[in-house]
Amino acid sequence: MKKLIASLMVLSMVLVGCSGSNKKTEIALITDSGGINDKSFNQSAWEAVKEYGEKNDKGYKYYKPASFDDEGYKKQIKSAVKNGAKIVVLPGFKFANAMGDIQEDKTYKDVKFVCIDFTPTKKDAAVDPAENVYCASYKEQQPGYLAGYAAVKDGYTKLGFMGGISLPAVINYGYGYLQGANDAAKELNKKITVNYTYTGTFNESPSIKTQATAWYNGGTEIIFSCGGQICNSVFAAAEDTKKFSIGVDSDQKDDSKTVVTSALKNVKQTVADQITAVYDNKFKGGAYVLDASGSYIGLSSDFSRFKTFKKADYEAEYAKIKDGTTKILTHSDDESAKGNPNKTVKLKAALTNVTVKFEG
Repeated sequence: MKKLIASLMVLSMVLVGCSGSNKKTEIALITDSGGINDKSFNQSAWEAVKEYGEKNDKGYKYYKPASFDDEGYKKQIKSAVKNGAKIVVLPGFKFANAMGDIQEDKTYKDVKFVCIDFTPTKKDAAVDPAENVYCASYKEQQPGYLAGYAAVKDGYTKLGFMGGISLPAVINYGYGYLQGANDAAKELNKKITVNYTYTGTFNESPSIKTQATAWYNGGTEIIFSCGGQICNSVFAAAEDTKKFSIGVDSDQKDDSKTVVTSALKNVKQTVADQITAVYDNKFKGGAYVLDASGSYIGLSSDFSRFKTFKKADYEAEYAKIKDGTTKILTHSDDESAKGNPNKTVKLKAALTNVTVKFEG
């Protein structure tokens, strides 16, 4: 019996995660399968939760579901609220259906939810966020553009883009990347080639590494890895072939010496801003699209791995995006293309100096 009780206690710790405070938990983060050290949304969101809790003497905790599906997410959200959470942070699109159900339950009407990169859905169909649900999405085309622009300005002429699943967010990263590369190529009077594909998964795999290695051995100099853990496969291929890579969503320079820069969504700032808004009684639910105008996107602040591209070059281009001078086409300009840049009439016409080799 003692062994059984001990086992149950261990299991309980796995399910409810870790608290950074002895106070009653007011701020909770529910992780998806990535965990708080995933170098992506979970980690960035957790850093914001932890910092706010420690600076403002608030109890905080992360919870890791027992199963990574709608029921598992809902169960852990309910557990967090039962344990006292007034704010629940949900990082990533996998929470969409769970949030669609939770927000209809009057039990949670006084809880504030901060949703990163998704809006609620019911049976995978979009629904409006409730008044207590803040949903942030981002203009991924903007950091994607900056990544492509910087790569070409730094001397790369044979680029690659490996996206995960061809969702609008991933497609926008890719389309922005192509347009940034094209505009830089026009300024330099160069012609650029880009290998381009979607892997169909956000998980690393030997097949992705094999494909990336083939691209590198075929002349590709740098690959923008855009899709969760596929970066591990791309980074490994870059290391083996002594080539380069670009990270995504968070600064991934510590994951591989091949990472020249990363195209960022400032999830940490987003979460911190909304937690602050709750305690300042300024929280307002709804769906919000964040971009350069609020400094919610960009490249990583470390420019040491570029050969010639400087911070001043970046700031000049960032300003054009921020004030709207630079226009960037997105997935919504031609949804029928389903992410194939060669089937998007407007985009194909805009890519005067870029040739895209699409692998569907």
